[in-house]
Amino acid sequence: MPSDERKTCVVTGAASGLGLETARQLAAAGMKVVGTDREAARCRLAGEAVRAAGPRADVRFVVADLSSLAHVRRAAGEIRESLPGGRLDRLVHAATTVTKGYIGTEDGYELQFAVNYLAAFLLTCELFPALIRPAESRVITVTSGVHRGAAIDWEDPMSRRRYSGLRAYRQSKLALVLFTLELNRRVAFRFPVRGIGIEPGFVETLPEEDDPWARAMARGFHRARRSLSVSDAASAVVRLAASPPAAIPDDYWRLGRPFEPSRYARSAEAAERLWRLSEELCGTRFL
Repeated sequence: MPSDERKTCVVTGAASGLGLETARQLAAAGMKVVGTDREAARCRLAGEAVRAAGPRADVRFVVADLSSLAHVRRAAGEIRESLPGGRLDRLVHAATTVTKGYIGTEDGYELQFAVNYLAAFLLTCELFPALIRPAESRVITVTSGVHRGAAIDWEDPMSRRRYSGLRAYRQSKLALVLFTLELNRRVAFRFPVRGIGIEPGFVETLPEEDDPWARAMARGFHRARRSLSVSDAASAVVRLAASPPAAIPDDYWRLGRPFEPSRYARSAEAAERLWRLSEELCGTRFL
């Protein structure tokens, strides 16, 4: 594909694990890739790994700590300035974090909710003007089956009063599903943007954090359920990014097949309430 016709894709959390492999496969498929990670050194190493995917691999990285709303906004500005023709074809939210104990961000929010969900909401908002430029664009969110059985704690969404790392993680992944489906409700017949959620399954990778509890939890999931290789899981994400629209009839996928999220995740009332809360927490108005 000629350079000026290649699609551009932003991938968060692209310096390791599923995000890195997704970026590598997208570059190998001919897309221009913009990755994010919180450390410059990791970005350099990841850039080298993605460029090794092929002689025409086109990738650059933006350093951004997604726990910080200011960093997300700064990264969005840097990404917008680099986009060919100011257009963005794909936005893949792959960044995730897991913690056992409560950790607050500089904005005063719980870390998992901030990184796993709020950053995705705000980055989509900030990049939305670029997403509406192509004839067809997609916002792909990497979710998790652990959202089933979870609910948003409207009285204490940051889990300050009684913290459970697993419960906070499940809530953050549920928020991503609610966001994806609500995005489609709000853009329907108005903009050429489509939200797609995917559960890649239990992937053979461990959390980046040097946290024995998080790693033990991941190993437990891997033992309890059949794990996919990182390559296979990334391939499922890449298919949603690279396939023609007609090949993706549904807005939610699991293990490469259309799947239905939880009943709570399909609640338009809960999704609208979360959207309003997200705008308040981010200090913005979005759609």
